[in-house]
Amino acid sequence: MADASKVDFVTLNGGRPMIDKTSLVIWMTTLTIGVCSLIWATGTANPERYMAVTALISFAIAVIGLREIISLDQQGASISAVSAATARYMGLVYAWGAVALFVTYFFILPAWHEWPVFCAAFAVVAAVSLLFAAIMSKDAERGKDDPTLLKIGRILTIVQFAGTIIAVIGLMIDPDKQFLNPERRDWAAQTVFLFGAIALAAISAAALFYTRDRVPAA
Repeated sequence: MADASKVDFVTLNGGRPMIDKTSLVIWMTTLTIGVCSLIWATGTANPERYMAVTALISFAIAVIGLREIISLDQQGASISAVSAATARYMGLVYAWGAVALFVTYFFILPAWHEWPVFCAAFAVVAAVSLLFAAIMSKDAERGKDDPTLLKIGRILTIVQFAGTIIAVIGLMIDPDKQFLNPERRDWAAQTVFLFGAIALAAISAAALFYTRDRVPAA
């Protein structure tokens, strides 16, 4: 049976799932500062500043997510709890991407006709990820694991990891992706895509490593 120090990290009084308070405060502070900084960087039309802000927020979410995943694993949390944290931070990366595109192209930069599609797609994936995290949290609360959902989640994580690696390589080597060229209307979006993909790759890799050989048989 897990000791009290392990349970307290995952649950509140009454057994309700929670996010580590320190992580939540840091993430909310980072997001608030990030949105304000993004507006400032976009308004100056300075690609270097925009890239720095986008990288900072994406990596901050990834670092906080990795910290929670590793902490849960070290404290002996169930695979459902680890999977919930993984899905939660993946969802936050996608949510940040949607917010960044919306703020950038709806309010400030000249219209890039494809931004609504990507913004909506990121928002949908974020919602699905957070829903999956909520389901996994309930399983962790009950002390039960759903083998089918865990296997589906692992398969999707593998696919996402491979996809993000391909995306990063493609963005880096494609001569048409000019991150520092404000003459191109998609320069800001490409920056969001690049650092978001790196953050997702890091979270996916950690999730696959720390849940290896732990998925129960269906």
